[in-house]
Parts: sequence; C-alpha cells; structure tokens
Amino acid sequence: MRAWVAREFGTPADVLAIDDVAVPVPGPDDVLVKVATATVNNNDIDAIRGRWASLPVPAPFVPGLEVAGVVEQAGENGQHLIGKRVVGMPRGCFGGFAEYAALPKSMTFEVPDDFTTEQAGGLFWPFHLAWLSLFTRADLQKGETVLVHSAAGGAGSAAIQLARSVGARVIATVGSDAKIERCLELGANAAINYQTGDLVEQVLAANGGRGIDVCLDGTGGDLTEQTWRCLGFGARHVITGFSSGIDQTDGRPVLLRDMIFGNFSLMGALLLYVDTTRLEGTGIQLKDSSFNFPTREQGEQVQTRLVELMQSGVVRPVIDRVIGFVDLPEALAAFERREIVGRVVVKM
Repeated sequence: MRAWVAREFGTPADVLAIDDVAVPVPGPDDVLVKVATATVNNNDIDAIRGRWASLPVPAPFVPGLEVAGVVEQAGENGQHLIGKRVVGMPRGCFGGFAEYAALPKSMTFEVPDDFTTEQAGGLFWPFHLAWLSLFTRADLQKGETVLVHSAAGGAGSAAIQLARSVGARVIATVGSDAKIERCLELGANAAINYQTGDLVEQVLAANGGRGIDVCLDGTGGDLTEQTWRCLGFGARHVITGFSSGIDQTDGRPVLLRDMIFGNFSLMGALLLYVDTTRLEGTGIQLKDSSFNFPTREQGEQVQTRLVELMQSGVVRPVIDRVIGFVDLPEALAAFERREIVGRVVVKM
C-alpha cells in the first residue's frame, strides 16, 4: 500500500517520502480501516521531528495519528465493526498517513452515514479532547468563563463551540490578529492576540476584572505561567499539550506555591481510551507506568453526544483546507508556520 514514511527524524519536507509498505495486520483487539481521510495534528510534527518524548517511535515509520474510513477486517474482538464507517486513532498513535491503518477497537468509534467526508475527518481528536478537558476534567458549568488558548486550532475551535453550547462565556487567545475574527464567528465573547499587549491585563479586562473559572491550555511554555495570574478562586487549569514547543516545557519547574496562593487546580487531559486500566491492545508503549486513562465506555458516551450536537448543527468541525495525499508535506509546513485555522483534512 502507499504510505508517507518518515525515513529519519527531521523537517517533514526533508524526511518524508511516499513508499510502498506492507498493509498492517490487525491483532485480536484491532480493526483494519481503509483510510478515507487522515488529519494533521501537532503531535504528528513532533513525532516526525523525533521530539515526542512520551510516545517515542523509531524511524523509519508511517506518521499520522487520526483517521476516518471503513473497517474492512478485524481481529476476533472487533468483528462487530466490519463494514462500519469509523473514526479513531491508529495503533501506537502512528500509521495514519497510509491507505490502510490498524486501530485498537478501544479508540475506534462509529460515525453516521450522513456525515460528509470532511465532517467525519474533522470530528475525532479535537472534539473528544475538548470535551474531556472542559466537562470530564474541569466540570465546566453554565455561566462560568473559560479561557481557551490556541483557540483557532482544532481543539480550540471545538472548545469554543462546546463551551458556548452549555452557556459558558469564552475568552479566546490566538497568536495573530488574523485569527481573532474567526474565533468571534465561532461564538467567543472576546478574542485576544497574546503576542501583543499584556495577556493578564487583556484577559481580566475581557472578564470585567474577575478571574476566569476554567482554562483550556494546549500551548504550554510561558503562556501557562502567565495564565495563573488570570485565574479566579477555585479555577481549573487544564493542560492538554505544548504547541509552543515541547522544549519550552520539559524540565520546566512547577512552583507549587503559585498553586497554594492562587487557590486553583492544575490538571491534565489526555485523549486515550482503553478497554481496561492497562494498555494491552493499544500498541502504545509509554515511558511511565503511572498514567491514568479514560475508559472506552466514556469514549462511547462522548461520541454519542458529539454526534448529536453535530447533527443538530450546534457544533461543526472547522476545516481550513482539504488536500490530496501528495500535498501532505506542504500542509505540515503550513501547520508549523501557524497558518492553519482549524483542521487540515488529507483525502486519500
């Protein structure tokens, strides 16, 4: 089958090449999906550059951690999914930029036939991550104010819509003036370019001088510590990733006194559903055995609710561009240049 292969670690345009590789063989807890679309994520770039420390994969490998398509084969525990239209994450969090991908059934979810290819391709990662962050972890309530960093990205644009759907106020932060209007169109009450002016002053002014209740932070680095000065009493700050660069975060100390005096909760959210409390069947090898994960049952509940919201028109994936398979390297470069608003869908 055709696949994009990272032959070594480095700049995507330099190390990626289309190659002919073997079709993956599904294990007993896997399904084999004929890929209709794959979607570009920051983690793909980190993996290609060899800096994804939590989930290291040796080169050469096929990147791509999110796909949509139809199940053609399955292991003994996934037979009920054969013929179903699904979205999900390939085994080991890589292998999606290919004609076929093996997915653990714990990370495979059905989508309705009336969803367009773009709707299906844009649904899974950002909306599940935003839901887990805002509702499962932070317990966002009607009338509260949520600060969404990287709000023009996939998870950020999903978070704006989900927060507004429950009656929360949204303050969005972006890295350029060009992205402000898009966040307001999605329902944000205010949008701020954190590259200009004082972040804390702008956030507090947008919230009438009060501290915020919840922050969804997929950026990390200096922005995370600045955010602590924006939080109100009892606030919940959810960390989901480090789009500012893993190098700005790894080894960075967390000053616990800031949490004591700030009277806020610092928490994480990781999108990885498992059938049991362990990782058998996912193909994932993590460096630390102390991680916790949401269950497959929780994932099914989230998927059902997201499909309902999408079918009723309350939320929608924000698609920046739909590209052909051969155009992947340039799309990754545009992603790194922070030109993307929402999602990049790669059609096979």
